[in-house]
Amino acid sequence: MKKDILYENLLSSIREKIPQKTALVNKLVDILCIEKEAVYRRLRGEVAFTFAEIVTISHEFGISLDNLIGAITDKSRPFQLKLVDFLDPGDIDYKMLDEYIDILTQARYDDNSELIDCTNILPQQLYMNNKYISRFYLFKWMYQCGQSGKTKRFQDINVTDRFANIQFAHTTESRYIRNSYYIFDPSIFHYLINDINYFLSIHLITPEEVKMLKEELHKFLNEMEQIAARGFFEDTGNKVFFYISNVNFDTSYWCLQINNSHISMIKTFILSSVASLDESTYGKLRKWLRALIRSSIMISVSGERQRIMFFEAQRKLIDTL
Repeated sequence: MKKDILYENLLSSIREKIPQKTALVNKLVDILCIEKEAVYRRLRGEVAFTFAEIVTISHEFGISLDNLIGAITDKSRPFQLKLVDFLDPGDIDYKMLDEYIDILTQARYDDNSELIDCTNILPQQLYMNNKYISRFYLFKWMYQCGQSGKTKRFQDINVTDRFANIQFAHTTESRYIRNSYYIFDPSIFHYLINDINYFLSIHLITPEEVKMLKEELHKFLNEMEQIAARGFFEDTGNKVFFYISNVNFDTSYWCLQINNSHISMIKTFILSSVASLDESTYGKLRKWLRALIRSSIMISVSGERQRIMFFEAQRKLIDTL
C-alpha cells in the first residue's frame, strides 16, 4: 500500500466527517494533543501521521482501518456502519440520506437496475408513505437506540419536513428500479404485532394510537396484495416480486445494483445498515439471495392460492391488536 494512498484515504474520510477546515483542525488538536501548526503540516502532507495517530483518529471518527489500508482479500471485505440520527438529523445525517437517494434516482435511466431484499421487518421503501407505520419504526429505534433515561412516547415522535421529503423520495425513486424482489420472513407481521403489543403494555402507545396503527396496517396490507396480484408498480410499470421464505431470518439483507453502483447492506439497529460498495461482496450476497428465492414461495402474479392464504393470515393477525 503506497503511503500517498493511505494519506488520501485518511484525509478523505475525516473531511467527510467534518467538512469545515477550522473545526477539523481543532478536533485533531484535541484528540492528538499536538499544536495547530503540527496538524496543518500533516493536513498539507509535509509530515506523515504516525500509526498511533491514525489509530486514534480512526477510533474517534469511527473509520474502518480496513478501508484506509485497502486490506481487501478473499477473507476480508470492508463494510461501513451508517449511523443516522433519524429524529434530530444534522447536516452529516442528511448528507448520508441524500447520497442514497441520489443513487436511487439513477434507476430511472438503468434498464438493468435490480433490488433483492430479504427481510424480517417491513421494507422501508414500501411503508414510508404510511404515517403511523413509519412513526412506529422511528419510535422503536428511539426506544432502543436513543439516549438512556429519555424515553419518548409514540405521540412524541415527529420528523422534520426535510426528513419527510427524503422518506417520500425514497419510496418514489425505489419504484423506478426495473426489477425488485422481496423475500419476507414468514413471521414478519407477527414480529411487528408483538412489538406493538409490548409498547402498549408499558403505556408508551395508547389504545387509540394502536387503533390508528391497525387501520393503517390493513390499508398497507391491501396495497401490498394489489401489487402482488399485478406483479408491477402501477405508477412506473416496473416489476416487483414477493416471496415468502420457508425459514426465519436473523436480520435483513439486501443488495442493490444501479448503473455502476453495487451496494450490499445488512440491517442493524432497526433502521441503520452496514453497507459495502465492494463488487465481489455484492456478487456473493446476490448469489445467496437468488438461491434463497428458489427455495421460497412466490406469491406474486401466479401464486394466487398462496397469496390469498398469506394475506388473509396477516389480516387475522392484525385484527388481534
